[in-house]
Amino acid sequence: MKSQRFPFYFLLIILLIISLACGVSFSGNDPSEEEIKFELTRQALQKTQTAAAAPPANDVVISDDSSSDDQDSDEADISESDDDDDSDDTCNQSKFVSETIPDGSVYQPGDSFTKSWVIRNDGSCEWTTGYRFVFEEGDQMDGPTSMTLDHTVSPGGTYNFEIDLTAPTANGDYTGVWRIKSDDGKNLGKYWVMITVGPSAPPPAAFAVTSVTFYMPHTSIDMGCPGDVVISADIKTSAAGVVSYKFEDSKACPSVTKSINFTSAGSKIIQHTMNITATGDHWAKIYIDLPNHQYFGPINFHVNCTP
Repeated sequence: MKSQRFPFYFLLIILLIISLACGVSFSGNDPSEEEIKFELTRQALQKTQTAAAAPPANDVVISDDSSSDDQDSDEADISESDDDDDSDDTCNQSKFVSETIPDGSVYQPGDSFTKSWVIRNDGSCEWTTGYRFVFEEGDQMDGPTSMTLDHTVSPGGTYNFEIDLTAPTANGDYTGVWRIKSDDGKNLGKYWVMITVGPSAPPPAAFAVTSVTFYMPHTSIDMGCPGDVVISADIKTSAAGVVSYKFEDSKACPSVTKSINFTSAGSKIIQHTMNITATGDHWAKIYIDLPNHQYFGPINFHVNCTP
């Protein structure tokens, strides 16, 4: 057992001498081998106990308290307007109320016009005269690059953003986008004007009955009396709409007012029945109440009553 322990103690002594040499001190004469072993063992045990008793070191956490605002980003398509506010900024919010110049309005090259938007302050902060309405993208059409509010707007209040524009000289479709920005540069909603420059489409035709054509197989009729005679009328209109009408005839018995619906310009046939009781000349005509307030006809015919 001694032969096994000696290499171990010898190695321990060497390592302790190297690491603790500066801290070993003796008094008096040169120490003996037993004194050296004792002193080194004592100091080693002391350091081990000290290390075991010391509290563990706190973990070091490196944090960066600095932050920077993300650059505002817009949706790729044009969106009017409220979804484009800085979503986390309850101070600066806008809400579209109304506008002039509907999208797709037609102008001739060089025409001047004024576009306006009524926008509500939908946030919690007052809009000061430092707030701006700035051109952001598209076709500026001689509109302002930037304009400031001329009065403050309290939360819940509205402001009329109005800009003077000029239609481009070339035919085509044009869109210009303006945005509200706060006095510290925060984005609020963006709003656009969208026009067409060029010849306008012809105005839709006014709804009217343009003609009434009467039709009978024969205008001289031999028939047994009493009997029915049917008169047909072809009503033609210029556009879609509802026609109200009534027949009048030589028997002095006007019919009830009826109506017929036209889904587009065109013609439809209506009929009127007269009960004839005696030989003679007869007539029928039609009164278009709506939309014309106008008589058409009459159509004349003769009936010869046969036995």
